[in-house]
Amino acid sequence: MGQTKKGILFVLLAAVLWGSSGVAAQYIMENSRASAQWLTMVRLLFSGLILLTLSFMQGERVFRIFTAWRDIRRLLLFTFFGALLVQLTFLLTIQNSNAATATVLQFLSPSIIVAWFALVRKKRAGPFVFAAIMTSLAGTFLLVTHANPTSLTISGAALFWGIASAFCAAFYTTYSSGLIACYGTLPVVGWSMLLGGLTLTPFYGVSRIELVNSGSVLLAFFYLVVVGTAITFSLYLKGAQVIGGSRASILSCAEPLSSALLSLLLLGVTFTLPDWLGTLLIVFSVILIALDSRRRHVNGREGVPCVDGGAQD
Repeated sequence: MGQTKKGILFVLLAAVLWGSSGVAAQYIMENSRASAQWLTMVRLLFSGLILLTLSFMQGERVFRIFTAWRDIRRLLLFTFFGALLVQLTFLLTIQNSNAATATVLQFLSPSIIVAWFALVRKKRAGPFVFAAIMTSLAGTFLLVTHANPTSLTISGAALFWGIASAFCAAFYTTYSSGLIACYGTLPVVGWSMLLGGLTLTPFYGVSRIELVNSGSVLLAFFYLVVVGTAITFSLYLKGAQVIGGSRASILSCAEPLSSALLSLLLLGVTFTLPDWLGTLLIVFSVILIALDSRRRHVNGREGVPCVDGGAQD
């Protein structure tokens, strides 16, 4: 198998695994007493330790980031507003709706990013970007109202946490670039996850959470922490390095689709026609943004930085 095909396979597999990790989280919360807050804490703690261990085994200097006060402050900001809140808001959305809806709403983050850059740079959005923003808004409208503006098809809490999750994912994607350029991806993400989990420990670490004594729940928990985070993250990085960020962004659109299909098959979550249309419109908005980024790169012009659809779950 050629390197390009292998890279495509890695990114597609990562997207599917990311989508399925949300389904695993929903299954755990529905079949145990684990809350979104407690599950966020444990997932961040274990995932952070795993990623830092992988980083150390690859010979990276994992403690180097703590040698400069400026970068420590940046890491703490990224930890709280990025790693911690993006996981917490995502799981709270699942807790108030389902994994498929949470994943689709979080996929609004690329449109938020390009809209923000266009506003800050005071540049008129290009046709691809403008179409992406309009498409994502139309998709969200269909998803949460089923084309009836007088009623919501999901709870107000689910809509609030879902939109918050998209904004947190946008911050997570953009703010970390400087730190990652200096210290590497695995150390930065690993420390942000570990510190984020430690932040929640005083509030939820002392609570007595009784997971149901069920092999399926324990398996879902293992899958969420190990497969859905550490292994998936590594696969995505390897694939994106080979095929490039724009193509990886397009392929990552498999994430919400896999989440929707697995929610339907494994959890019995029903998706109506407006739900599917809304999901496809939001996915299409990410494809438009990736195509615009690729076009700017080919033309040699500076544009909105390439953004990923996944990598934050």
